[in-house]
Amino acid sequence: MRRTRILDAARAPQYTDGYIEVYDILDNAHGDFPERSIRKRALKPVWFRQLAVFDRTRITFEQSDMEITRKIAIPQWWDGISSGCVVKINGSDLQEKVYNAALVTSKAGFRETELTLINPEMPYEEVT
Repeated sequence: MRRTRILDAARAPQYTDGYIEVYDILDNAHGDFPERSIRKRALKPVWFRQLAVFDRTRITFEQSDMEITRKIAIPQWWDGISSGCVVKINGSDLQEKVYNAALVTSKAGFRETELTLINPEMPYEEVT
């Protein structure tokens, strides 16, 4: 007998902390001076919820000279968001690079993608 899991709508994740716009990194390594640019994906903004970043994780990243800016959860993503992406939060010009994207299932049974965001070494030029 196969059991099915019924999702509890009352415990559904609330994505109300803000939204992200996703950009793909286009590294052009030709010549002596590689160009670092990003191109916005033709998608609607994706709403997220903020997750806690624990002190141990922060210390580990700081020892590698990386600064975690935030950790967020979005509904499970099928368009290949990965470490080859940059996001902008709530329409700002501040760029945050995706360090890690992990596919998880919440305690209530909802599939999500958890993104760990870091400051890029230097800003990317936006191209159209």
